[in-house]
Amino acid sequence: MSEKVVLPKVTAVVVTYQSAGTLDALFEAAQRCRAAKVLDFVFVDNGSKDATPHILAKQTNWADVVITGVNNGFGRGCNIGLKRVKTAYTLFLNPDAQIEPDAIETMVAFMDTHPHVGIVGPATQVEEQHEYQATSSLPTPWSVFRASIPLLKPAGDARPILPGSEPFHTGWVCGAVLMIRTDLVRQLGGFDPRYFLYWEEMDLCHRVADAGYQTWAMGSALASHICGASSVDDESRISGCIGEHFYKSRRYYMIKHHGWLAATLAELGEFAFLCLRTCADVLRGKGTARIRPRLRATLLSQPKR
Repeated sequence: MSEKVVLPKVTAVVVTYQSAGTLDALFEAAQRCRAAKVLDFVFVDNGSKDATPHILAKQTNWADVVITGVNNGFGRGCNIGLKRVKTAYTLFLNPDAQIEPDAIETMVAFMDTHPHVGIVGPATQVEEQHEYQATSSLPTPWSVFRASIPLLKPAGDARPILPGSEPFHTGWVCGAVLMIRTDLVRQLGGFDPRYFLYWEEMDLCHRVADAGYQTWAMGSALASHICGASSVDDESRISGCIGEHFYKSRRYYMIKHHGWLAATLAELGEFAFLCLRTCADVLRGKGTARIRPRLRATLLSQPKR
């Protein structure tokens, strides 16, 4: 009798942009996953100007490679790759992230036995920060406003996904390493293409919940991630994110899921406190670094349609 052919249940969609420096490490982990027959790969390059397209063009013997020639943004790039997925599950994987076969098998086994779970995310070590990616309930206009008020004790239920911890239901998981049911993400239309960068995974997790499915965090599956490897950190950033895209995407998310009035009041209130705290910084000789990322995006602005 012929040996039974084992096919992967998961396809990784990797969107690259100026990613030449991280691809060797990704390829090494990818080949281990391929050897274990747990993962297929689709690469979508978003108009990289470095050596990324050239490097990817050499990988077509084992991966599906799409060179778009334009910067589509993260969500649109993922949607391009999603069209080529033929497996039951899709793994959205950043080019500066790595995952091993046992983690894929652990997440697949969990989703196979928990049909109400639509998304899972592993314990992802943020390498340069020596900590693990956190998760929490989905943010709201109130949580945004409350976080801006000085001297208040931090609220919320944010917690890191730690290795070895029991799986738990959560609001969202980081899009750097996110597994979802392929039929479900297609039913939802993929990522909302209006998000260019940031907040798209929270939006997806919100829509998954609206569709009657859950998002879970899994400490029994491990991954690693080098945040921001495709760009340089500077004073235009908020928590490592490019200020312009972060604030525009956040406003779009808040209006979409909580309404114009709540989103507007929260943003104006946050900005007022930010101005007051910046004035206090200036008086103490600390300068205006606190407000610079916020000024990268026009107040009350959203991503273009």
